[in-house]
Amino acid sequence: MKTEIRKERTHLFSPSIHVSVMAVIDGKVARADLEAAVKTACKQNEMLQCRILLESDGRAFYESGAEKDIHIRWMEEKDDWKEVIRQQAPVPFALKDGELLRFFAWQEEKACRLLIVGHHLAGDGISFACLTRDIMDALAGKAIPRRPLQLYPFPGQENKGHLKPPLRFLMKRLNSSWNKSGRVFGWQDYEDIYREYWKNRDIHILLETFCGEECVRLLTLARSHQITFNSLFVTALAKASGEKRSIGLAASVRPEGYEGMGNYATGISIDYAYKPSLDFWENARNVHRLIYKKLDTEADKYFLLRFMGELSPCLVDAAYFSGYAGYENRTAGMVRDMFGYHGNPKGISVTNLGKLPIPTCYGAYRLKEFVFAPPLVPNAKRLFGVAALGEETVLQVTMIAEKEAFPREEAFFKQAAAVLKRMAGS
Repeated sequence: MKTEIRKERTHLFSPSIHVSVMAVIDGKVARADLEAAVKTACKQNEMLQCRILLESDGRAFYESGAEKDIHIRWMEEKDDWKEVIRQQAPVPFALKDGELLRFFAWQEEKACRLLIVGHHLAGDGISFACLTRDIMDALAGKAIPRRPLQLYPFPGQENKGHLKPPLRFLMKRLNSSWNKSGRVFGWQDYEDIYREYWKNRDIHILLETFCGEECVRLLTLARSHQITFNSLFVTALAKASGEKRSIGLAASVRPEGYEGMGNYATGISIDYAYKPSLDFWENARNVHRLIYKKLDTEADKYFLLRFMGELSPCLVDAAYFSGYAGYENRTAGMVRDMFGYHGNPKGISVTNLGKLPIPTCYGAYRLKEFVFAPPLVPNAKRLFGVAALGEETVLQVTMIAEKEAFPREEAFFKQAAAVLKRMAGS
């Protein structure tokens, strides 16, 4: 079966698009049992039985039907999982052969650490959480239901949001110009852009953990001030920044109850400068109003999805090649600048998965930790991944930034974390 890639097209030729999750399984786990559980979970998710097909006219498809040889790479204790993510970032997935995921594991005396590095075409952050749950269920001997491929939009989502007539006219002009002057990109181009992009780049990952009472305190404070934890977190970042920033936020459009792999996220952005003349909670309420003014407005919430759906697929690809591989085309350059692939990335980007929709206990096993590391996409300067696990709420926050700027970024991250730690301890 072939299913055309439309909303997900922006991920196809992105040279920095790997999604990673790290889970710690509490309990004695045999290698063979974990390998069997991973294979079972992948087999039951149709998305993970797909390869990416490129056709001569530039259209791209998920093509399902072929079983894959899934295996785990077992690591030594000295191998740091954050370093593995860093090493994997510049290695392109063999999408045409159906490689969408890579698994790494560390066997410990009474626990096991599992790292999943995946291409964003396989799914969003919640998808990777659901896959982790399927692996844990399989490990505990539970049957995993078949999860058929279902892309956005689901029934009822087709007409969400709209583009204003002037923008529709502009996009029609862009597509018309591109159809006259553009080209189709192939798998060799895909490998070339990875090589060019990572020639002088590297990333670094930082992690901060908030446990038990700290989490309860932060969530209670947010509720008492009638804001979400997401708004509280963004305000802490804005305070640490100390200047006006464009802040990008991922938002879910996943249908309630759907637990399969796929991309069901959109994005919004706000501009905000923390105001020292106001106290923290007044700033937080300002941030909260800005965020929910967009999330509560269909035209804003679904804007990115509608925008991507209107552009010629190969023009979406061309924006990357214009920005990072020396491709010269006027129309591609205009879209490159629209997307921000021009050396001026957003100062702060946040993907908050919130309280994960998965349990912690699976028979004799317990999911002890879950860390989410989103990709440092090309139009982001630093990207934060947030995920909360379990009834006791272990909150893990990652920051991914370019390694070249690590000392400055580490200071920024620690300053933002300190704002939250002070609140959590007060």
